[in-house]
Amino acid sequence: MRMKVRWMPALLGMLAVLLVLPACGGKGDLEDPGSTSRLTGLKFARKSGGEGFYVKRYREMPPGPGLVFIEGGTFHMGGTEKDLDYEQNARVRQVTVASFYMDETEVPNVEYKQFLFYVQKDSGDQKAQLLYPDTNVWFREMAYNDPYVRYYFQHEGYHMYPVVGVNWHQAREFAAWRTAIVNKQLLERDPEAILYPDYRLPTEAEWEYAARAGYEQELYPWEGRSLRDMKGRFRTNFKRGRGDYAGRSNKGGSLLYEGLNDAYMIPAPVKAFYPNDFGLYNMAGNVAEWTEDTYRVLTYEDAEDLNPHRRRGKVEKDPLQDDDTYYPKTSLLYSPKAAAVSEGDQQQDQQPAAGGTWPDLGPDAAKVYRGGSWADIAYYVTCGARRYLHADSSTATVGFRCAMVRVGRPF
Repeated sequence: MRMKVRWMPALLGMLAVLLVLPACGGKGDLEDPGSTSRLTGLKFARKSGGEGFYVKRYREMPPGPGLVFIEGGTFHMGGTEKDLDYEQNARVRQVTVASFYMDETEVPNVEYKQFLFYVQKDSGDQKAQLLYPDTNVWFREMAYNDPYVRYYFQHEGYHMYPVVGVNWHQAREFAAWRTAIVNKQLLERDPEAILYPDYRLPTEAEWEYAARAGYEQELYPWEGRSLRDMKGRFRTNFKRGRGDYAGRSNKGGSLLYEGLNDAYMIPAPVKAFYPNDFGLYNMAGNVAEWTEDTYRVLTYEDAEDLNPHRRRGKVEKDPLQDDDTYYPKTSLLYSPKAAAVSEGDQQQDQQPAAGGTWPDLGPDAAKVYRGGSWADIAYYVTCGARRYLHADSSTATVGFRCAMVRVGRPF
């Protein structure tokens, strides 16, 4: 009996600790405002429209349709390959990217067709025509690419191939429409539903972080410097060399088909090759992808080190520099004499200008695309390679995928 009495205080102490721990360390307690204000003592309303302030209860939402969760972190952003063009536009720099979501695959033709269907239904032929991909990007004067001009986007055989011929403005229009459609379905099921944040193009930093998938010092979105797996099959769709878009038959073998090195002379289906360790397909090769960023050579030096992103291209003149003709921190493609785009125009640049044309972004019209494509050699399918294209332009080698911010808890 004496031993039981001796252990009783210890047992009571352990029970007290167990009772206190949930109130101090639980994730739910950190994010739950409770039923009563902790600062005023006023009770929160239990339903919308009732007396008092209504607090909508938030439970972590699953990823939006098509998205994969990417836990943020710190990484070394920039080129890990030799700068063969001497552009000096991807110097390695340590930055931090907040958690976000990204599309598992590039946007395929069938999904973009659905977008056009509803745009035509809701807004008419003129708006749908403005958003239609430029199929003439396939045409070449000295090549017979006519079948791709006619069939690549239209034919059912290419449903799951990435959409190309889409400019930066069109990609952003798709993201805005997708946001509206996804949230509309939420509200139809529950008028009090908490809506998803906007779908959008990923920032350049988000794209590279997602592509590297934790391998921050590697060339490609996988471990090692080989473009082949252990069985000799290519991990991505790219151009091996001049005139070699798929390799010779019976040499190696792709992930899905034996006989050709990468199996595809043009873009492959959006899930044709291995995903990286974040579960994202074709972050190297297949088609390059638009990002949200304006292109400048010195972005890595100018941008913040937390969630770096360049909205506009202008940077201020160095006050120590007397010569007005030389701007040491002004990057390629920005001209001080170019017509500036107002902040209002920049915020409204998703909307077509009068007459069915896209707005002139002036010196900020050069937009970054990343990832390399089916027509690029291995140098350009590395994670750090960055290039640019005019926002109004489109090619047969550039598509896109969407991203979404992560709200609340970052993991």
